[in-house]
Amino acid sequence: MKRVWKLHVAAVGGFVVFVVLALGSAATPPTPSPTSRPLTSAEPVERAALWVNGEPQILSDMPSSANSVVVSDGDVYVVGTVWAEGGRATLWVNGEPQALSNMPSSASDIHISNSYVYIVGAVSERDGTVSERARSRRATLWVNDAPQTLSNMESTANSVFVYGSDVFVLGSVWGGGATTTERMRSRRATLWVNGMPQALGNYRTFLHSVSVSGGNVYVAGSTPAPAAPLGRDMRATLWVNGVQRTLSNISSSARSVFVYGGDVFVTGGVDGQEWTRHATLWVNGVPQTLSNTPSDANSVFVSGNSVYVVGYTDSGQYEVWHYRGERIRDWVPDYRAMLWVNGTPQVLNDPESLTRRPVYQGSIIVPGETEASSVFVYGDDIFVTGRISR
Repeated sequence: MKRVWKLHVAAVGGFVVFVVLALGSAATPPTPSPTSRPLTSAEPVERAALWVNGEPQILSDMPSSANSVVVSDGDVYVVGTVWAEGGRATLWVNGEPQALSNMPSSASDIHISNSYVYIVGAVSERDGTVSERARSRRATLWVNDAPQTLSNMESTANSVFVYGSDVFVLGSVWGGGATTTERMRSRRATLWVNGMPQALGNYRTFLHSVSVSGGNVYVAGSTPAPAAPLGRDMRATLWVNGVQRTLSNISSSARSVFVYGGDVFVTGGVDGQEWTRHATLWVNGVPQTLSNTPSDANSVFVSGNSVYVVGYTDSGQYEVWHYRGERIRDWVPDYRAMLWVNGTPQVLNDPESLTRRPVYQGSIIVPGETEASSVFVYGDDIFVTGRISR
């Protein structure tokens, strides 16, 4: 078995990447056979989704993503991106969308404090090609819809937390470079405190989530193993007031941190045997595997005596085919949005229209997929955001 990879329309750094594999003539496609790769049918379109107590609601009919949810005074706030015209950062309030910028943009996280709504993401200063939009993007903080640019260099922001009068934002800043390698080596994982940036790690460090409790600043992310190449062999990591602590000594990632009653909860994934990732919850540094199948955990929330974690499981299968005499073995994913409550898994419901839409023609049928990205508990209600491909 090899590492589980996913092929679909994806949001990368606030911009959409389309990956298409096609063989043969578009006008006269060959008939699939057991020894040739099945043809790709029309790719499903990802749409922003909100589950309330397990029941799904699609937030947009356009290609879109929903990345974070909070509830305040009974109103439900969701942020994400509608992938039209290069992407538009979007806030949904009780299901009603509002674009946050008229330029290519994305929104990653939301936090509400004292009736102020804080949203982070990125806004591009120029339209045009994907590269032009990427190099001109600027980390942005919206406070009650008013944007504040956090850096005058290429940058993004992906997590926000407010503690008292202090605003903490996580993201990345690029220093430039003529080549792709130079540009990537110029990236610095960054924590802004009230708009003032400080580097946290180096160009190989990735920061995903920030939380503050008792005056202590907790950051969840990933750092590379010694001598590991860029983006490979990462280690789930927690920083407390800038002091780094590695949560696992094998390939892993930390995606979300939540502090409750003095306990620190971190979610992410750890690679097991044969490079298969498994959703994991760390409580005060002690890991708990949430699934024995391929999976990952994207967000954690604690309320009362219950710990809520969301992510996905992958019940896909291998496809074996032959091309030019070479035997190819590909993983065909089948993602399902999951909610774990105190470690007990629950599959989040699909809309009826989602059931068994094929992605490939041939021997393997891949249904539309779902994935959960954020969870928030308000009273007895559980709110989860994510995506539905259909």
